[in-house]
Amino acid sequence: MLVTDWGEINSQATMYKTASNIEQATWATLNRTSVDMSMVAEDTSFAATTFDLVIRGVIPEERIDESVARILQLKKDLGLFESPFADYRLQATVGSAQDIEAARNSARESITLLKNSDNVLPLRQSDRVLFVGPTLNSTRYMGGGWNIHWQGPSDAEGDAVYQGFGDTVIQGVQRITGVQPDYFEGVDIDGLPVTDIGAIVEAAKEADKIVIGLGEKTYAEFEGNIGNLTLPEGQLNLVYALAKATAKPIVVVLIEGRPRILNHVVHAASAIVNAYLPGAYGGLPIAEILYGLVNPSGRLPYTYPATESQASTTIWQSSFSNYDPQWAFGFGMSYSQVTYSNVTLSSNVLRPGAPITATVNITNKGPRAQKESVMLFTNQSYRFDMAPDHLRLRAFDKVHLAVGETKKVTLELKAEDLAFWTADLKKNIAPSPVNIVINPYNQADIFATVQLLADNDRLL
Repeated sequence: MLVTDWGEINSQATMYKTASNIEQATWATLNRTSVDMSMVAEDTSFAATTFDLVIRGVIPEERIDESVARILQLKKDLGLFESPFADYRLQATVGSAQDIEAARNSARESITLLKNSDNVLPLRQSDRVLFVGPTLNSTRYMGGGWNIHWQGPSDAEGDAVYQGFGDTVIQGVQRITGVQPDYFEGVDIDGLPVTDIGAIVEAAKEADKIVIGLGEKTYAEFEGNIGNLTLPEGQLNLVYALAKATAKPIVVVLIEGRPRILNHVVHAASAIVNAYLPGAYGGLPIAEILYGLVNPSGRLPYTYPATESQASTTIWQSSFSNYDPQWAFGFGMSYSQVTYSNVTLSSNVLRPGAPITATVNITNKGPRAQKESVMLFTNQSYRFDMAPDHLRLRAFDKVHLAVGETKKVTLELKAEDLAFWTADLKKNIAPSPVNIVINPYNQADIFATVQLLADNDRLL
């Protein structure tokens, strides 16, 4: 069955102005689409208007029967007629050890190291580290919106709403080091000062390294709309002030639901870790990566812009466009040196219906075991009727490498993967040389070329 997003039937009249009133919007939905249900709460206008339209003969009763049948079938398939209520005993599984570990493993796999000058990371147990920033001692900021509530926990609720579930970065550090970390909030999530900067500077002078947590308040949907991609000025100024006053190595941890512009923080920080929104149990995994108990293996799932003008920049944009972001899609570092060599293709010709494989050797030269993401991108030298992509991800794998270990990784490529929509909305494959590139922004010159053979007018 098909359900709308929240109130979207009436939105045709109230927001989009594609219907004159709610009655016309309801008529159009039932007459022109197979929508079965309106997602609303207390609003009964869809049901009332539908009933009226059927009584007046404007919408046939058979149309309503179609939707009712699909809804009842779904409920039957889910077993709701036999057991309409959830098993109350399931609430005892909330916060189970296996679920907590699964949540932490998701964070361990995804957290991405973006910068690590002079190997300032990982931190050593013997390092005197000062921790600063609003996101390091907060569980709620790690979860974002739709976390406890639509817009996340309120300021009044804070972390208490988790009732002991979850952990902060500071708690994770304490668990690893066995001592209470030196911590200052510095500024709140909006960048407003809450701690005297002079006191933070004095503490920073006694430290070997400084870890600063930056990020966003919780948000969801339109409540999170912003007109400025830059992180709050007060957060950035906190980094600048400590960099200027101490000249100590600074590690920035980003806890944010989208790439926010960092301005000069990129240069002021020696290391930058992107934790995204790792969830309520993300604190320990972040600490594990900071201290080297986990070797970071996450790779950027989006292009990270350097400026606001790059907000819409993607790696798959037309190849003639400039692509020079802060960090590219798929980029990410680790604490080990992994090298790639010997890309071989099963065939130098790629045809529809005849996939080929690309095999590459990867070696972990240490000093740590490493999970490595191997990503195969393609780029066509030219493409009739539509400019080719700069690069497009076609296949990937993630493998574990012990120190000194070499593995062969094989990825498949199909001619159909390179199909595209033409200007007249036909799906096509255009023949040309195809460059196969492995991890282009982590490895240099690891590529091979295959000839794509297909009729120019071949349609899928």
